Amino acid sequence: MNLKRLLWRSREDAELSQELESHIQHEIDDNLARGMNPQEARRQAYIKLGNPVVIRERVWEANRMAVPEDLWRDLRYAVRTLMRTPGFTCVVVLVMALGIGANTSIFSFLDSLLLRSLPVSDPSSLVVLNWHAKSVRSPGQQDFVVESMSGTTDDDPKLGMTGGIFPYPVFELLEKNHPMFSDVFAYCKSREVRTLNVVVRGHAQLAGGELVSGTYFRGLGVVPAAGRLIAPDDDRIGALPVAIISHAFAEKYLGKAANAAEQPIVINNLPFSVVGVAPAEFFGVDPSMAPDIYLPMHTNVILGAQIPFGFTASDYLDANYYWVEVMARLRPGVTLRQAEGALAPRFQQWVATTTHGEAERSNLPALYLQEGASGLDTLRRRYSKPLYLLMILVGLILAIACSNVANLMLSRAASRKREIALRLSQGASRLRVIRQLLTESVLLSLVGGLVGVLLAVWGIRVLTVLLGGTSGGGGLQAELNWRVLVLSVSLALLSGVLFGLAPALQSTNLNLVAALKETQSIKARVRHSFWNARGTDVLVVGQIAISVVMLVAAGLFVRTLSNLQSVDLGFNRDNLLLFQLNARQSGHKDPEINRFYGHLRECFAAIPGVQEASLADTSLIEAGDGLPISVPGKLPNDDFRFMPVGPRFLTTMQIPLLAGRDFGDADRSGSQAVAIVNEEFARVAFPGENPIGRHLYMWKESELSRPWTDKNNVARDMEIVGAAKNANYGGVKQRIPPVVYLPYDQGYPEPTEMVFALRTSGLPLSYADSVREIVHQMDQRLPVSEVRTQRAEIDASMHQEIMLAQLCSAFAALALTITCVGLYGTISYKVAQRTGEIGIRMALGALRGKVVWMVLREVFVLVALGLAISIPVALVTSRLVSSFLFGIKANDPLTLTCAVVILVSTALLAGGIPAKRAACVEPMSALRHE
Repeated sequence: MNLKRLLWRSREDAELSQELESHIQHEIDDNLARGMNPQEARRQAYIKLGNPVVIRERVWEANRMAVPEDLWRDLRYAVRTLMRTPGFTCVVVLVMALGIGANTSIFSFLDSLLLRSLPVSDPSSLVVLNWHAKSVRSPGQQDFVVESMSGTTDDDPKLGMTGGIFPYPVFELLEKNHPMFSDVFAYCKSREVRTLNVVVRGHAQLAGGELVSGTYFRGLGVVPAAGRLIAPDDDRIGALPVAIISHAFAEKYLGKAANAAEQPIVINNLPFSVVGVAPAEFFGVDPSMAPDIYLPMHTNVILGAQIPFGFTASDYLDANYYWVEVMARLRPGVTLRQAEGALAPRFQQWVATTTHGEAERSNLPALYLQEGASGLDTLRRRYSKPLYLLMILVGLILAIACSNVANLMLSRAASRKREIALRLSQGASRLRVIRQLLTESVLLSLVGGLVGVLLAVWGIRVLTVLLGGTSGGGGLQAELNWRVLVLSVSLALLSGVLFGLAPALQSTNLNLVAALKETQSIKARVRHSFWNARGTDVLVVGQIAISVVMLVAAGLFVRTLSNLQSVDLGFNRDNLLLFQLNARQSGHKDPEINRFYGHLRECFAAIPGVQEASLADTSLIEAGDGLPISVPGKLPNDDFRFMPVGPRFLTTMQIPLLAGRDFGDADRSGSQAVAIVNEEFARVAFPGENPIGRHLYMWKESELSRPWTDKNNVARDMEIVGAAKNANYGGVKQRIPPVVYLPYDQGYPEPTEMVFALRTSGLPLSYADSVREIVHQMDQRLPVSEVRTQRAEIDASMHQEIMLAQLCSAFAALALTITCVGLYGTISYKVAQRTGEIGIRMALGALRGKVVWMVLREVFVLVALGLAISIPVALVTSRLVSSFLFGIKANDPLTLTCAVVILVSTALLAGGIPAKRAACVEPMSALRHE
């Protein structure tokens, strides 16, 4: 049987019917000729030839492709059946679309984190070098070989402290002798290149940079889009300064990428030559930070000379300074574990030669390798936990959706009882009818999956913004690729089978005679209603339990967000404009840079509508570590922090002064070095004493190993002139440490990038154009960056909490809505089944209120069962999200109470409507219907 015959069965069926009819008519004519009456002649003709329908089916069965034809017939019948009930079809498709669409959106991000490979040649052979050691309080302690670092380390529950940064001599050791690797290459995002001031064709803009070794592009197997890439000869001190730019940067600032090669650019006021363009799909090895410009590793020496405490040539020889990240490509036939086994002892021997005592030798970093096909795991560490949590939540939504649709299918099966009985009585097997019903459910699920994929396109865009905060994605990019689409189709097929199987099995378990007569004994009807009700009840109870768990999770995140937003920051976050300037990258030097920043502050303060203006080396929310500070007679305290600020900083930020004064214009280079401390510093350093008039010492970072009593090693001796109220420092969640505020222009440390703060009388962002105009007039080489309001910066610092609160609330509301729809459908179906009973009760004198209570009692039973299951589960599972919470415990009773109240209220609303309808039943109408 070919495909044409399958598609045109109706035509062949008609031809066969016509042929059979002619045979029957010929037989009837013969019988009439024998003297039979017409009725008997027709009856005898059919007895002789047989049933034409059965004959057609036998002919068809003997000449058909069984599986494709049956599927095609089932599909056509399913389409016709579903089109006859558009309301039911639309509801089921919408419910499944929401469940599958949410799962598809979240999985697309998990795919980008866990499964996507770097766009380079043979990514599976790449490995990332790491080390682990026993956890210490911080790198640089006397019992740890890492004395200084540029990068980050992490704490792993199994491995202890882990890091992916190494001294440069380790890279040289592996590069010169690497029998397990075909290539070894290094890269670094040091502060010298993290943000670059780039002047292209006279226009200044900021760009992200990355330092790479001469073997970087060769090791990755990257082919340039134009020109050439960085070679080993470019990566040495004294080489001509060259740069590779990304394809997007070339298109944006240099026209076509093909025209970018050999173009001159200025980076941090130093001339460079663009020698090539990276391919469009290449983003480096860290998906979270796609560089705009790639520079040879040794360029950091000339860039470091531009800034205080910058990189020097001697840092390349320092075996205790960890700063470069290293990747390698395995030779063919070499496994990751073989390479690790060969290299780990060599690294252990080398690092042992860099120790300075027995304490350091007892905690040596140990080398281990990780697969590098997907690059660095920065994004995985940042997003994996919230994404896994969201995946669990959307999986629960899909479970609720499937159970809800199963409820609808059970109710629909009751209305199709006569149809199914008729098909079974005509010879269809039970398996054949089940297959037909499953075809309908799978078709519904597949259509829902298709709509869900369309919803996922929109959902991915929303999630990109929510996950990335103000960064618009933070390097996390997702898309609908073949893996995501396979998951969507698989979910649709699995869901269709899951929610269609139980109704199909139950609907085919019939008493055919009673079903065809549409009458049943009371005992049979009660038994059928009982088992049908039990099936729907179980599904509804499951939905209620899942909804409560999701409501509890959403409540915890909403309360966490509320706690964060209500934190007393110690300063006024409203009407405050923040932006950053780095005049040193534009060529300004000491001491002129101090006067330049001061003049800019005066110009900003003169803008109409600006009430106050000041500056600091960072914002309060993003503040971090600094140089060591001590009080006379004591060692520097690791908990002490400092913050260089400009005149009237406390006044601009509206941080209350508890004693003394704010900084003024007179506190500058040449005047008495002064400082202002916060409450916490005064409490720790001068308990029970007045800090005003006391002195502080700031030490040079490189001189800490010398005695702290040696005044020649003091970088700055400061007198405390003020005490301020505690203000948030380093993040909303962080404990406020002891902080010292000091004037930025009193000689040490020298200023580099500064964050300006403008207190305005109107909308802060409306003053951004005036700020840019003033900066452009002062120096055309100086771009204004990171323009934002203080409130927006605070929101960005807790964007994960905002995202979880918003998404979990939306998911919980969706789950609750689907559950209530299922509850409403279940109760409505029960009321319809019991119409006759209700009519009899009311005819015998039952009050309407008693009828309402009879229905609501079933609602209460279902809700009580759901709560009995969900509350213990919620108490256990809420501990899994404790790391995301702030100011609240995982088993918070108020959150649990609110979730129960919301669930009970909406359940009563869903069950109250059919209960009221039951109370309005007219006894005579109900009995007549019965």
